Amino acid sequence: MKGIPADLHALRTRGKPALARTLTALETHAGEPALAELLDAAFAEPKGIVLGLTGPPGVGKSTLTNALIARLRAFGRSVGVIAVDPSSRRTRGALLGDRTRIETDPEDSGVFVRSMAARERLGGLAELSYPAIVLMRAVFDWVVVETVGVGQSETDVRDVADLVVFCAQPGSGDALQFMKAGVTEVPDLVLVTKGDLGAPARRAAADLKGAFSLGTEGDAPEVIIVSSQTG
Repeated sequence: MKGIPADLHALRTRGKPALARTLTALETHAGEPALAELLDAAFAEPKGIVLGLTGPPGVGKSTLTNALIARLRAFGRSVGVIAVDPSSRRTRGALLGDRTRIETDPEDSGVFVRSMAARERLGGLAELSYPAIVLMRAVFDWVVVETVGVGQSETDVRDVADLVVFCAQPGSGDALQFMKAGVTEVPDLVLVTKGDLGAPARRAAADLKGAFSLGTEGDAPEVIIVSSQTG
């Protein structure tokens, strides 16, 4: 296909424009043999770690992603981001607001952000998320997958990520509420965001620890209070 890297080496060396064109081709010409061959090669040579970042709307996933990008780039790690936004049932469109909150330098070849609309797909990811993750983990050191807000059905990130991080915010419910949401079945690590709020963040962390003590088998994930504002 015209403009699409011929092989994995070309995908890795031709920069962000080549990756962007390849992802667009996956949306419009998914059945092309050249794309299938490229996906097979990328699947066989994973380079990076896939971090699934999930949690309800407004919890601060995009702000946290910003902080993660800055920290990883400071260590010289390349970062790809897939930000999935919910779609309107009426218009089928999506605001893609997560992308506007993620601040990156267009000249930085070590950071790539792709927004996707979930469309009619349930589970928290877009249909394109799966092949995009395969390609991006073959190119970048870290791939951050920011999903649609998690609930009892939005848990597909568990199937694609090496590490699943659930974000909760102060005042988002008690232990029973977290158990009802199906949250206890998903994460490897739990972050209580907006930790600079103090006591409410500590209460949320305590409620989460209580939920995991009742709703999990085996080792419960660690619950950590964080603040993107203070680092």
